[in-house]
Amino acid sequence: MSSTTISAKPRRLFSGDAMLLGLAAFWLIFLNWIRLLTLPDEGRYTGVAWDMLRHGDISTPLLDGMPYFHKPPLFYWLDAICMHLFGMNEWAVRLPSVLGAWLALFATYAFVRRNYSVAAARVTLLVMATMPLFFGAAQFANMDMLVAGLISATVLAGAETILRRDSGRPWRAMSALMGALAGLAFLAKGLIGPVLPGGVLFFWLLMRRDGKGMLALLRPATLLAFAVVAVPWCWMMQVRYPGFFHYFFVYQHFERFLDSGFNNQEPWLFYVPVLIVTALPWTLWGLGLFRKPFWKAERDPKGIRRLMAIWGLVVLVFFSIPASKLVGYVLPALPPLAFLLAELVREAVERDGAASTRFGRRASISCVAAVVLCLITLVIAAISTLDRSSKPLGEVMRKHEKPGDTLVMLHTYAFDLQFYARYTRPAWIVDNWDDPSIPHVDSWRKELLDASEFDPTVQVLISQQEWKRRICTGPVGARYWVWGDGGDQNGNPLLAGVKPMASTKKNTLWLLDADAAFKQRVCGGTPTAG
Repeated sequence: MSSTTISAKPRRLFSGDAMLLGLAAFWLIFLNWIRLLTLPDEGRYTGVAWDMLRHGDISTPLLDGMPYFHKPPLFYWLDAICMHLFGMNEWAVRLPSVLGAWLALFATYAFVRRNYSVAAARVTLLVMATMPLFFGAAQFANMDMLVAGLISATVLAGAETILRRDSGRPWRAMSALMGALAGLAFLAKGLIGPVLPGGVLFFWLLMRRDGKGMLALLRPATLLAFAVVAVPWCWMMQVRYPGFFHYFFVYQHFERFLDSGFNNQEPWLFYVPVLIVTALPWTLWGLGLFRKPFWKAERDPKGIRRLMAIWGLVVLVFFSIPASKLVGYVLPALPPLAFLLAELVREAVERDGAASTRFGRRASISCVAAVVLCLITLVIAAISTLDRSSKPLGEVMRKHEKPGDTLVMLHTYAFDLQFYARYTRPAWIVDNWDDPSIPHVDSWRKELLDASEFDPTVQVLISQQEWKRRICTGPVGARYWVWGDGGDQNGNPLLAGVKPMASTKKNTLWLLDADAAFKQRVCGGTPTAG
């Protein structure tokens, strides 16, 4: 019997492989603490979760105390829970990404094992876990891996529904599970959560000419499961913040998707070399994908190889449409790519005679090389964070901060500073917020300005003049931690003569004590309080 033949007898899902899945989880998590938070993404998303946690209400994503609706809340919820349970550290805040990666591994392994073969499932697990992009994204605190894991689980639950229906096995509960997973995928990163799995399954069923299968995936119970998971948060935000629907759905999903004025503009074929390079050395086996025998129906009786090919192509085409492209967007294409490459590896190793030994040696070398590349990638990433991190200055502030101190940031927003300083209030951001170009440039300034429009009562975006007014009318002896760069002290009367508390290559931290002498020197005739 060939390795792709499915036994008529039911298998126990984890027979013999619990250790393999456990090792995969350990591989993804054991080094995720060695890097400082990468800016801006890890600092931003961790900062939002910390802001929600310290605010005491995790229903609304908050950026510096203001409603932040660039992304839905699932990652923030999980991050806040992990910080609460495991402390304020890099290991804890990356756990949601580890969870997303392990979900992708588990769902792919379980699906392939049940519907294809044990050997295929094991090799797929090995290949996917040691792809450098997959490994790195599992240790990066942003939404990309979490939504990739949920998209993968949704696609595979939908495909499992179809295959169970074909074989006469119970399938309705799996269809409802698909709906719930699609709802979670929506809460992870918006409409792409259900849209991408829907596109994959639509084209697969179209290829199969299976209209009844589409009806099985669109049962009322399935749609209800999706709505129960996805709708309440959106409705709550619209009631609390009128205008949420337009900003979140129309602007963030459609206008940003089609707009060419955002950052990271890349050519149409950007993701092809990205996949080839970031999945090395396994992609060196990929030439076999262009050979017709690999796609013969007798070698793929359930159409799983074709499902995986459609899955990968839908992801590639979808994210190639907008001009703005980021490497992490292509993560949902890694599970199907891993399966297809694993099939090439497995078939080569299972050949008869000397060829089996030769290809087995190549597979072993590929595995070792993949592990080495993953670790090298991690080391490079760790080194790259050292110069940009706010941790050294945040720890100084944390050590010397007193209750009631105010944090002020000059002409920038240090996304990770409040996390590392454990600062529990919104910071004042001093800049020219009347600049008419801010709403038209994709930047941190626009993010903050957009957030401020949802809750004008949070007055944290201020001018230099307003900063001076607040200090001069504030109580005598109030203290202000001021974050900026070395050039901010030159020509700024509020910092004249103030010795920095600490500095790094790029940033400086001052502690400004607004005592009577300071106010007399700086405020002059300005009325003072206290």
